[in-house]
Order: sequence, then structure tokens, then C-alpha cells
Amino acid sequence: MKTGSRGDYSWLTTAEHELHDLITSCPQVVLGKYIAVTSFDSGWLVPNEDEILAGWQSRGGIAYSPKVESVEKLPHDLYDEWYVFKIPRDLGKLFQGNVFETSMQAGQVEVFANFGPGFSLKSSEAKDQTDLFWLQLELIQPESFVSDGDLLNFATTDDQLFDSVRAALK
Repeated sequence: MKTGSRGDYSWLTTAEHELHDLITSCPQVVLGKYIAVTSFDSGWLVPNEDEILAGWQSRGGIAYSPKVESVEKLPHDLYDEWYVFKIPRDLGKLFQGNVFETSMQAGQVEVFANFGPGFSLKSSEAKDQTDLFWLQLELIQPESFVSDGDLLNFATTDDQLFDSVRAALK
């Protein structure tokens, strides 16, 4: 496990755990909060009928949860990416194109979980990707960020939450 901080965020990256491990060992990451899903199994999450009845919505390629009351029914797979908020927030739409050829803007969200191999919140091999990620996180300003690709990445502005996650995943 690698840990660090950048700006208001404390972060960790690990190859030993997946998103399922995170939300079952530390459900407080999402309970009582709202999730914007920007990647589900490397694609868009299209809420099924049950999810729509439960309050899930989809706009611009991004799925939005209702207030999370339980982790048991949260849709997740591999190559998922979540932005977690205390209040509902619309992120705009998924970015289409080459993020290295166009300036990143508010209202357009790049998916980093699909950058491979092994996108990490601190990567000396992929510094351009990592710098773009941190720029996007500053624009979106979630309480927490989670991506699960080749590695599990978690970042949060909540120091107590970060300590709980780090201890649970050790």
C-alpha cells in the first residue's frame, strides 16, 4: 500500500484490495452520501429497473445514486470509478476525445480507472495522467474518490475516514 497527500486530499493505492473490500470494511465511505459513477466495468453504468425505482439516474454517461442507505446493492465490478459527495452533485458529462490534446474543463469528466496498466494516484511512470487526475479532482471537489482498476485508489478530504480506510485495508 502506498499513501500520501496532495492539497486537501489524503490518498492510498493498493493492489491487495478491491472496491468490494473497501465498501464492506468501511461502509462509512458511502453511507448517507451520494455517488457519481463515471465508470462501471470500463463503461457507463446504465441503471436497471430496480435501480431506477430506488432513485438512480443517468445523465451524460454518468450514473447518480440516491442517498446511500446500504452498501449491499451498490453496483460495482472492476474498472469502476466513483466520486462521493455529502449532497447530490451533477458533474456534467463524460469527456470524449484525447484528454492530452484538449484542456480539461469543469462539466467534462475524464475516466482514469481505465488508464492502464495500473493507474495510481502517485505514479512516476504516468506523471501526465496523475497530474490530470489531480487537476480534475480540484475541479470536482468530492469528499472522496474511489477507482478500482488494476489498483484500488482512494482519496478523501476527511482525515478520520482516511485513517479508518487505511487501518481496515492494512
